[in-house]
Amino acid sequence: MIETERLMLSPVTLEDIDIYQKLLTCAEITRYLPGGEPFSLECIQNYVPSKVAHWSRGYGTFVVALKDNPSQKIGYAGIELIPESNFSDIRYALILQYQGKGYAFEASKAVLNFTLEAGFVSEVFGVTVVDNLASEKLLRKLGMQESKQRLYDSDNLVTLSTQTRIL
Repeated sequence: MIETERLMLSPVTLEDIDIYQKLLTCAEITRYLPGGEPFSLECIQNYVPSKVAHWSRGYGTFVVALKDNPSQKIGYAGIELIPESNFSDIRYALILQYQGKGYAFEASKAVLNFTLEAGFVSEVFGVTVVDNLASEKLLRKLGMQESKQRLYDSDNLVTLSTQTRIL
C-alpha cells in the first residue's frame, strides 16, 4: 500500500475488475491505448489477471483511490515489465471526472519512486502516442527525458525514460 497526500494506492486484485471495466470501455480513455478503441469485456477479464500476476516480480500496477474515500476507485497507476523484453514502463489511467486535478501525477510519482527506491528496476520508460500531449507533459514532469530506445513497433510514439526518483 502506498499513501500520498490525497490518494491511497493498493496492488491490483481480481476484485478490481470494476475499475478496469470503467476505464477500458470508455472511448475517450482508450483512444490513446494500443488499438485506440474500447476493450471488450472478455479482453478485460483476461487482462486483469495478468496485472495481478505481475506482482510476483515485487512491483506492478496499483489501483488508485481517494484517501478521504478509500472505496472510491478513480484509476490505476503502475510500472510493469514490457512483455518479451527487459524494459519496464509506467502506465496510468483515471476516470474522466478525476483527470486534470493532479491525481495522475501524484499517483505516478508515488509508483515511480516506490519501484526505483526498492531496486526492482534501474530505469523506467514512459511511452505515449504523439498526440497525447497531456500524457507527454506528465512524463516530462516526472523527470523523464527523450530516449532513443524503441520499445514498441510504432512510429507514432514518444519514448522517454528516467533512472532517478522524483522529489
